[in-house]
Formats: sequence, C-alpha cells, structure tokens
Amino acid sequence: MKISPSFRAFGLMGVVAVLQMLLALAAPIDIAAAEPSKHVLIIGIDGCMPDAILASKAPNLKKLAEDGAVTWDGFAGGVQGTPSEQNTASLASWNSILRGVWANKHKANRMKKGRPQPADSKNYPSLFARIKEVQPQAQCASICNWIWINNQPMVPEADYKINGPAGDKSVTELLTKYLQEKDPTAVFIHLDEVDHSGHGQGFAPRLPSYQEAVEKADQHVGEALAAVKSRKNYVNEQWLVICVTDHGGLNKGHGGQSPEERKTFLIVSGPGVKKGVVTPGPGIVAVTPTALKYLGVPIKPEWKLDGEPFGL
Repeated sequence: MKISPSFRAFGLMGVVAVLQMLLALAAPIDIAAAEPSKHVLIIGIDGCMPDAILASKAPNLKKLAEDGAVTWDGFAGGVQGTPSEQNTASLASWNSILRGVWANKHKANRMKKGRPQPADSKNYPSLFARIKEVQPQAQCASICNWIWINNQPMVPEADYKINGPAGDKSVTELLTKYLQEKDPTAVFIHLDEVDHSGHGQGFAPRLPSYQEAVEKADQHVGEALAAVKSRKNYVNEQWLVICVTDHGGLNKGHGGQSPEERKTFLIVSGPGVKKGVVTPGPGIVAVTPTALKYLGVPIKPEWKLDGEPFGL
C-alpha cells in the first residue's frame, strides 16, 4: 500500500507534536531538579567583643554584616534574674549556641576537675541531631580549635569531628580540605585565638594586641568564605553563613554578668535574609533555630528552644 505524501507529512507533524508535549511535561521536573541545595556554615569566634570588630580592620566580618542581618548588642549569660541566667564561660555558652537552650536546660554549666559537665543530649540535643531527624542523610561537621566542643562532645551527632592541631589557621585549612571532598548540609567551625589574646593581654576593644587578634580572626573568616565559594558545585548551592561569639570579656577573664562579658554579636548572611541592624539583639540561643529554619527543619514546641530564628 502506498502512503500519500500528505499523510506522511501529517504523521511527521504528529510525531513532532507528541515530542513537544513530552518535553513540556518534562520541563518542570528539570527545573525542580536544578533548584539550589541549602547549606549552613556557622563560624564561632571565641571571646570576640562586638565593639572590637567595629574598631578593627575586619573587612570580611563587616561585609557579611552589611550584606545580612546583624546585631552588635546580643547577649550571652542567659536572661538576667530568671532561671536561665548562667555564667559567661565557654562551656555553657557554646552548648547554648549549639543546642538553642540555656544551661538550666542543657546542664553543661561548668568545668569540674578540668573536665566539662556532660550536657543533657537526650532532652536537648545539638542542632545536628535536629537536622538529622528531618534529613537522615544530612552530613554535618565540627572543626574546632577548643578541644572540648568535640571531645565533650557538644555535637555527638556530627559525622566529621576534628580539632585543629595548630591553632585557628589549621581549622580553616581543615575546613577547606573537607569542603573540597565532602558535601555537608551543616558545618560548624570554632576559632579560639581572640579569646587567647583576651586572657593573655586583656579584653578591650581598642587594645592593640586584642585588635590584632580580631583582625587575624577576620582573615580566617575570609579563608572560610573562600573555601565555600571554591566548591565545585557552588553555583548550584545556597549557603547561609552565621557568625557568632560566645561571650565578651573584662580585664583578662569572663564568666560573670558584667555588660562587657555578656555583650555578643550575631551575623546572618545569605539568601532570604532580611538585611539590617537589629538592636537590642537576641541571645546566643538564636543560632540553632536560625540554622534549622533556613534548612527547612520545622521547630517543634516540645523541643522547648529558648531562641527564635534571627534575620529570616
């Protein structure tokens, strides 16, 4: 049987039409698959007074603040005059940052005989545990200068935990290597040399030695940001960067409730952040709910978190 040219043409047109329809149906799937993945980098700078950042040459921190939400008058030490009031030492503060509750809940309040009190990880686990409840395959990392964050541990749910063997520089070097090799959902790094300077020479925003330490920390922040941006799939990722300190200082120490010891900063920068300066600022317990909200983890009332998301 012979097929007429007109029928042959019609058949070809029909095939083309079917192919166009299939492509149109497939397009939304392709768009959805191309949606950027969300990631969080939390940079903790131990004992870094907010006023010292403002008084120093700290271009990386100041640029993050300019591009995001920032408070220069947040607080550590809990809510004064309530059961949540706590010391402004690092053990209590970093647990509050990484769990989203004050020490009257997480219980890791003091060092005893050179070792930290254990936290109540059953009732108040770290933000990594909260992430994994919703995203079981999420990879989380903790890279620290102060050993007790990983050795206590404050983040037992971290898939990768390592302490920098040679100060803050080794922390950012380990971060760079890790981000080249792995695909994490959330990463926490801890820089400690600003706190060392405060204990050694004094906590004072305009003290040259302390400013020098802050400026060096800012360089490490720049290294951390460069490590994120150098990831091979960075164009398909959306990173939220959170920078925070755990306390301030007075003379050569901290732990009390003075304004100098309590005053902290918090910077949140990335997609969807409401830019601007917030005053008065929230407590350090805002870090965990901020990270959870950005990653799409529903915050449950029964968790009894003390903080609220900041900047989102």
